[in-house]
Amino acid sequence: MIRHVVKLIVPNAKAHQFYDFMINPTDKTYSEWWPGEHLQFHIVKPGDENHLGDIVFVDEYLGKKRRLTFYGVVVTADYPNKIEWQMMKGKVRLPAVLELGLIDTNEGIALKHELRIGYKGIGRALDPFIRLYFNKSFQKALEDHCEVEWFKLAKYLGL
Repeated sequence: MIRHVVKLIVPNAKAHQFYDFMINPTDKTYSEWWPGEHLQFHIVKPGDENHLGDIVFVDEYLGKKRRLTFYGVVVTADYPNKIEWQMMKGKVRLPAVLELGLIDTNEGIALKHELRIGYKGIGRALDPFIRLYFNKSFQKALEDHCEVEWFKLAKYLGL
């Protein structure tokens, strides 16, 4: 199992503000949040009233050299502290989960952006092949992206 975690504090923000924005995405607000970098993020097929089971589409650049595009299904919708999207190819769920953790603190939000890719158990033998795609360069691009985007979201939301 490959884990990539970025943790940071976003001052003056509340968990519910980020949660509400991320759980009900639209292409318009997503691209306004970071023009040129964020392209699309919207619900393709709604799930239940809490967004559990929503199928979303995400398309964004990670700097000038990387692009991240995926379909995902909301597998955890724990208001206002956690959203997890499991990536999909067609109707098949992939061994890749993006978790957004949001905890209110005195300083603002303690935010955790975690990407888990790969298998547990015997399937771990396939992880080296996943690393061919999710290499150190890709991890650095994702980390750099995260270290900018969440502060941009706070600014976009007027916080």
